[in-house]
Amino acid sequence: MHKKTLREIAKFLSGLILGDFLAGWWFLAKDMGSASLFGIQFSNRGIILGMIFDIILIAFLVHYAWRMKETGHTSGERLFHRVAGIIFGIVALAHLGRLIFNLPINLLSWNTPYWVSGIAAIIAGFLSYASFRMTKQD
Repeated sequence: MHKKTLREIAKFLSGLILGDFLAGWWFLAKDMGSASLFGIQFSNRGIILGMIFDIILIAFLVHYAWRMKETGHTSGERLFHRVAGIIFGIVALAHLGRLIFNLPINLLSWNTPYWVSGIAAIIAGFLSYASFRMTKQD
């Protein structure tokens, strides 16, 4: 897959993660109470931690989508691709774990369907694979 296509996918995903961040902000602003994820209740503190994770993930995606050079890989870029591959791999494994162990995700009164985790696992797994593959290319 070409770098341009991967950049466009990263741009799209950064928009999705930004939407997740804004949803967390909205939950906090409306004082919506707690949320349940994998059977664990999250208070406002848990939502804030999720928002911090979203900021970190957005930073990786934005760097990947807009700041990476076209030619050559420096050691810093290779390190970035490895770290991004690890993070995307963890996200993919978390979604696969949800599917395998039949764990529920409940946000307020909305039960997240399992197909959402299936799609997320495929996308995150592909981005992990592509990131590790880019560390090998020169």
